[in-house]
Amino acid sequence: MKSLTPLFIAFIFSFMLTSCEKEVDIKLKSGEPTLVVEGVIETDQLPYVTLTRSMGFFDKIDLNTVDFVNNAQVIVQDLTNQQQITLREYVVDTTVGSQVFSFSLYGPDLNDPNAMAFKGQADHLYRLSILSDGKSYEGVTKIPNTAPLDSVWVEAVPGLPGYAALKAYYNDPDTVGNSVRIETLRKRKEKDGLPEVFETSFNPVYDDAIINGTRIPLSIDLGYNKSQEIKQEDFRTLGYLKTGDTVTLKWSGIDRQVFKFWELMTIAAGSVGNPFASPTKVIGNVKGALGVWGGYGPLYYTVIDTLQ
Repeated sequence: MKSLTPLFIAFIFSFMLTSCEKEVDIKLKSGEPTLVVEGVIETDQLPYVTLTRSMGFFDKIDLNTVDFVNNAQVIVQDLTNQQQITLREYVVDTTVGSQVFSFSLYGPDLNDPNAMAFKGQADHLYRLSILSDGKSYEGVTKIPNTAPLDSVWVEAVPGLPGYAALKAYYNDPDTVGNSVRIETLRKRKEKDGLPEVFETSFNPVYDDAIINGTRIPLSIDLGYNKSQEIKQEDFRTLGYLKTGDTVTLKWSGIDRQVFKFWELMTIAAGSVGNPFASPTKVIGNVKGALGVWGGYGPLYYTVIDTLQ
């Protein structure tokens, strides 16, 4: 018997592939919108909560499509001293360009002295209770006692004249489970018209799973505006200060559940557009809802870059 030629084998193989083709039509279920919670309580600060509804995977995302939840009952209770307040809904009109948008926010009643005195305290547990459209939601968070940084300074960046990196030393306590969230506020010597607010870098949270009980040096990337397109030539200097800039570092202790939420959010954001990335389920701490009710214990450090 004659052996099959390579060309004939290739022909048979290609025929098998084409003959096995099948058109697959996958119908994605839209599902009902889910409540999305973004709640914050910090040391010595009043609590506030934003409630929205989730959007479809293929929905257009802009300020016009954000669906704020109105007329909800929102209660914050200090489980350590049993005090509680009911938050009031505020609707704020904001102009962006030539358009006016309405935002909804739940916060303490400005006319209630007891509500205005309800501020976050370190080592206290706080429960958030929400009643909206006949459904109840609940989450609990803790404001930790934040371990401080040992020192903070700036160092010149090799190969980038006029730029400096933010550095720090951290002595981690000999107790497992310390976690932090990092934000920075950069006040530029050369103003560029951009808002100067606290922002996060690509990876804003860290824990002590590996470095527990040790003293470590840190290199801290400055936060940046995620909604703006970053030019290719700006990536080299994205996390650095320029000479004359002032940066305030917000070093906030967080509990384990809040850490896991922000860690998974970072992983999910990094996988956008990557067809080989595994799906990431972001787990919050409000039962029945998406998002997070977060307690934060911030410490602030301000440094001026005077390096030439």
